Amino acid sequence: MVPKMNALIRRLALGLCAAVFASAALAELSSPILGPGITIQEIGIYCAAEDKATEPAPETSLGYIFVLDGIPEFAFKQRQVPARLGISFGLVVTTDRDIPNARIDTWRPGATSPDTWYADFTAGVPRMRGFRFDFADELVTGLWRMEAYDGDTQLYSVTFDVRPGSEMPGVTSDCNLLS
Repeated sequence: MVPKMNALIRRLALGLCAAVFASAALAELSSPILGPGITIQEIGIYCAAEDKATEPAPETSLGYIFVLDGIPEFAFKQRQVPARLGISFGLVVTTDRDIPNARIDTWRPGATSPDTWYADFTAGVPRMRGFRFDFADELVTGLWRMEAYDGDTQLYSVTFDVRPGSEMPGVTSDCNLLS
């Protein structure tokens, strides 16, 4: 009976170890996926930027998107993001060709459909793609995914891990505190 018990304990221990390692692997962010001719120049949490204007985007939760005045400075080059009002995160990409009317999708955790809007890419010109937490109902923790498509061809897919703001007290988009 003892050898059978030892074998059972060993199998349970191995199964527990496998489950722990599998959970840790699932919690890690996957590498960004880039289509041919796509380059990520910056990624992470960027400094608060002035909105230049808004553009209609009927397939988003607000019905519009903010257009930034230029490319903001990135304060934290990481994909772990605190869920706090005012935090801005995203990426800057360039393409090797003009891509008119690319579909831009932002997937929130648990969503059945993304926020979608359309924008042009011009060859060699950096383009900012991001999200800013402006409203309390946007503060959803979990994995957020930003993607872009040229028709059915995926241009990029980047995942961000949005965590409770209390877990990341020193991370902010208020770059006035940076020297």
